[in-house]
Amino acid sequence: MRDDIDAFIHDTLYITDRATLKRYFIQFMKQYGFDMISYHYVADNFRKIPIETAFPINTLPSSWNQTYIESDYFEIDPVAEEARKNALPFYIAEISARSNLTPEQQSFLEDLDTAGIHNSIGVPVYARPGEIAHFCLGKKGAKEVKLSRADLLELQAICQHMHIRYNEITEKKPAQKLSVREVQVLELIARGKSNTAISTVLGVSPNTTDTIVRRCFEKLGVTSRVEAALTGVGQGLILP
Repeated sequence: MRDDIDAFIHDTLYITDRATLKRYFIQFMKQYGFDMISYHYVADNFRKIPIETAFPINTLPSSWNQTYIESDYFEIDPVAEEARKNALPFYIAEISARSNLTPEQQSFLEDLDTAGIHNSIGVPVYARPGEIAHFCLGKKGAKEVKLSRADLLELQAICQHMHIRYNEITEKKPAQKLSVREVQVLELIARGKSNTAISTVLGVSPNTTDTIVRRCFEKLGVTSRVEAALTGVGQGLILP
């Protein structure tokens, strides 16, 4: 994995936009079997970040994302709590052994298990004082995820660099304005509409819709429809 760390750092230094960086990270992690990824920004400048902008990367199952929002798990997230307390990577399944879990946090972990994310790794990352963030890395269908201590630390090194590089690009890149049509498409994405349904609603061709969706993703610096909707709400472009 050490040679891969060098390659990751080298390659990401030449990436200058968030969407490309996130796609590269997602693909990079797939070579280790991690196909469920959450990058959770918990706090910045000692202030909790709202849910709309708290997840720069989220490839977790849509069923879990829906449960997370509907159950208000954002407010009691035991994984985020564990990341605040730990400097080193941890196994999310081991959180269940804590004796001070609230009933809501126990329900969180049970639902996480049902969604197939329970056997995942939490990776705390840091960049500056007052900032808290972590990655959740999981493998679909895996009954158990176990790595050596050395592999866990090397995995954290990759996530740490990803976090720093993401911050560098975000600080340098001003937000791009969306056109009226792009906002319309974003609103329909947030309502769960497919590209085909959006084409029908707006009376445009599927190719036109695909182009507008890609343009929205690029301007927002996102890689998924969930991220697009949350970012749109977070930036005040659309209503929640």
